[in-house]
Amino acid sequence: MPGDVPEGGGGEGRAPPAASWTAILGGLKALAAEAGVEVRIEPFALAMAGKGGLCRIEGRRVILVDEKLGLVEQIGVLGEALGRLLPRERTVAPELVPYLRTGHGRVGRLLRPRPLARGR
Repeated sequence: MPGDVPEGGGGEGRAPPAASWTAILGGLKALAAEAGVEVRIEPFALAMAGKGGLCRIEGRRVILVDEKLGLVEQIGVLGEALGRLLPRERTVAPELVPYLRTGHGRVGRLLRPRPLARGR
């Protein structure tokens, strides 16, 4: 639908409305299907099991995503897995590109904890 997916992932630093997040998730799922990867969004039994990611189940590539995550976090898990999986030369819709992790070997920490100040 026109207007459902913001150009460039939201532009001007504003978060897209929930309908747009739904469209982005749908677009990433369609991209996975085109690549022959099954996407399963279901509740994880254990909280310590993580958020999800790419795995192999009976020889098939599957991206598992914890259903209990928020929509934006589900997009992050799916985008991370697809970014690692898809070849760089693969053509991707421009509105989905910002949500794919595309070949960064290492992502640095955003926050670095400082040591606690010592009392006198």
